Amino acid sequence: MEERAVQLIRERLRSIALGALAVLDSLSFATYRVDFATLLLRDPQAAYKVLLAYQRSPHKARLLLRSILLPFAQSATEVLEAIDALEKGDPEPLKQLINRLKKG
Repeated sequence: MEERAVQLIRERLRSIALGALAVLDSLSFATYRVDFATLLLRDPQAAYKVLLAYQRSPHKARLLLRSILLPFAQSATEVLEAIDALEKGDPEPLKQLINRLKKG
């Protein structure tokens, strides 16, 4: 199931920001030894740090993360609330959203 979720996230990133995928993967591998999509599934907090390093702006990092997750959520509000919680150090709402993606 995780492989399918990784594939869906990578496809989504390619469709919204093709160049970003290569950079995010590079940053993720350099620090965590996994690609960005896998990192997002396993450790959303670490993935958000990678997004911040790439975007150098919390607003831009939020926007990219929202764009990645929106098609997989029940609502835009759910995504925004999960990102808000993540920024406050609570990855659980985002993990719940991602777990639904894993289950297909």
